[in-house]
Amino acid sequence: MPSRRAPTRASLSSRTFWVVAVLFCIIESAMLLLAYQHTAAHRRLAEQLSFVRQGTVVAWHIAAGPSPEPRTEVPGIPAPRDARHRWLESVLQALADGGPVHTLDNTEVALTPLEDSGARRSLTEALARWTSFSRLETLDPGSPASVSEISTLAPALAELARQLSQQHREATQLADRLAALAIVTGCVAFVVMCATLLRQTRRSERSGRLMRSMMNQIGAGVCIVGSTNKIADANRAACRMLGRPRKALRGKRLEDILTEQEGVWTGERPDGMPLAIERIPGTIEGYNGPLRIVTLLDVTARHLTAECLQHLANHDTLTSLPNRGFLEGHFKKELNRCTEQGLALGVAVLDLDGFKPINDTYGHAVGDALLVQAAQRLSAALRNGDVIARVGGDEFVAIFPNINNRETLRFLGDRLLSVFAHPFQIQGHLIPLGGSVGLALAPEDGSDQDSLLRAADAAMYRAKHMNRRPTLLTSISGTGRSA
Repeated sequence: MPSRRAPTRASLSSRTFWVVAVLFCIIESAMLLLAYQHTAAHRRLAEQLSFVRQGTVVAWHIAAGPSPEPRTEVPGIPAPRDARHRWLESVLQALADGGPVHTLDNTEVALTPLEDSGARRSLTEALARWTSFSRLETLDPGSPASVSEISTLAPALAELARQLSQQHREATQLADRLAALAIVTGCVAFVVMCATLLRQTRRSERSGRLMRSMMNQIGAGVCIVGSTNKIADANRAACRMLGRPRKALRGKRLEDILTEQEGVWTGERPDGMPLAIERIPGTIEGYNGPLRIVTLLDVTARHLTAECLQHLANHDTLTSLPNRGFLEGHFKKELNRCTEQGLALGVAVLDLDGFKPINDTYGHAVGDALLVQAAQRLSAALRNGDVIARVGGDEFVAIFPNINNRETLRFLGDRLLSVFAHPFQIQGHLIPLGGSVGLALAPEDGSDQDSLLRAADAAMYRAKHMNRRPTLLTSISGTGRSA
């Protein structure tokens, strides 16, 4: 049960983290939106307030006296309107309906209409007074009635300016509060998110330490493998088994270290020691999903024992050459291959001349050392793919695949005998040694193992009996010639 509750707590913590993050994002977005709206209202009210104040100044200026511009009276044609009148009328209309208007320094501004009901009532009153003034000014320019009317417009605009100024202060204060609240909320969100992330990070670190501690307690090697088959982590047993520290294993593939051979992964440690490992793949549940793991079992001792037993079963204990048992299986395999491919197979039977007297004279230790050196020389005289085996005390059998003709076979037989051209130095003794070789060629001299060995053995005895002294003799079965 505890192992099943741990992922649940982790998932709940993750869900809580994202819920808190989304909630803070929504709150922050709402406050930013409100702050933007009030900032836009603050800017709009500032523009409207500026024009109302300028209009108040112009209204007082109009009430103070006539326009300084000269006015030419033409009978039957209305006198042109004062520029101050035109500007003030455009400002009042823009405040009522919105639209572009120029400031006193001739800067065009797109005004928006007043939205507050109190401000609009004051504006309506100012428009009514302006309409009355315009009518009186048209009928009797500069009359006391028109001056009186324009004098009442200035206080109406001043009242409108007061209301807009109040709204402007309120919008400014609200925008400042929202900005401050957004900053505080952002700081709180930052602290909460950092605390949550820190808590999750510590929990992940504790889980990682716990997992690594558990992995290190396992006697078998364990490697965590990523999606690219590269090692992400390894326990202490795997590091000891592979002979490499954890840092050297990370980022490597097991295939870069080991090679599969018949179900067993073999290789070498950096110190040269051989490795034989069985791999068991598997998966475990992690916080972010399943993790691939590979369990490594060290079977080096068993593998080396099996290889040693197989080597002992197929090789001569003294000379390390293949023995009769290995020769039988290899002989059949090569004979079948040559038969299927239509190739010739050469067989040589070699016997040492005068080995028994040497053994009796110098002792078995010298005789064994002599056999070892002879086996080494014979092995060095072979081609790639040729095999020579020790089948008796001083008797050897060689197999030559892919032979073209009898002359090639005779040449290979002479190469075997050439190893006896120089004496052997054994324990301070310089010992000359001869040999006799009998050769046979498949399929001309036989189509199976027994017939070929009999033919080569007979040829070897013919060569041996040609001269009783230690000599280098070859004989090829079926030719009747010897050398």
